Amino acid sequence: MAIDRTIFLNGLSNLTGGTHSRWKVGDVIFLVFLIILNIPVYFAKPFERQFIINDPTIAHPYAEVQTVGDGMLFVYSLLLPTVVIISVWILFTDRRHRWYLLYISLLGLYVTFFSNLLFTTFIKNWIGRLRPDFLDRCQPMDNLPLNTLLNPSEVCTTKNTERLLEGFRTTPSGHSSESFAGLGFLYYWLSGQFLSEYVQASLWAKFVSVLPLVGASVIALSRTQDYRHHFVDVLIGSLVGFIFATYIYKKYFPSIDSEYPFKPLQDDSDVFLSHELHHQRLPQSDDTAL
Repeated sequence: MAIDRTIFLNGLSNLTGGTHSRWKVGDVIFLVFLIILNIPVYFAKPFERQFIINDPTIAHPYAEVQTVGDGMLFVYSLLLPTVVIISVWILFTDRRHRWYLLYISLLGLYVTFFSNLLFTTFIKNWIGRLRPDFLDRCQPMDNLPLNTLLNPSEVCTTKNTERLLEGFRTTPSGHSSESFAGLGFLYYWLSGQFLSEYVQASLWAKFVSVLPLVGASVIALSRTQDYRHHFVDVLIGSLVGFIFATYIYKKYFPSIDSEYPFKPLQDDSDVFLSHELHHQRLPQSDDTAL
């Protein structure tokens, strides 16, 4: 007996009679799977690529203090968007779809962040490119031959194995991809909620919506100032993160230049733009409403 391919449309909801399609139960389970899978991938050992001792691109100093550390990256890329979404939700959302909007918004944000994190970490370990501060991490032996490929395990004298292994994880930049994933999703979300693509929208709406992208750019560029990444790592990471944000946002919300960009795709409430503006329902015969 063939399996009904429509199971792929709503995930596990079809197995329960479709009652959970709107609430994306399958996506919630997928999110849990992503979070769990991130753990072994994060601790996986990266590929140890050979290097040349006189390569100037890996001879920069190791920065003991980063402009944006790992903890603050998590705050800026996930916790801050969460707080902003909840704050805007409290101030502007119509009660008729408020809980569904919050649910879908946070689900989309977290799926974006953790799927991007998994992909970025996995690719980093496979590429194994050397960070700009690799030699300072490695502490190579003295009098090594120039213009000769060397194996890190044979010539590095450092006792800090964790720091050394991190030196092989430069492409793509995780800070860049995570910031553009979380803050990129927030950019789309704010643009939809503030109707920033409407002709009637004020420049303030566009300005506020774009601020997350400015923040993501600052975080990404700081990685070159700390000599943690090459410029190409930052560019690739930023692109990867923004692609995840764009794709996943469009799985849950319409385009930001659509008629009702503030409503999730499966939002069946009777909240429309006129309600958001005037807090009243238009007559059914009025066909001219936006």
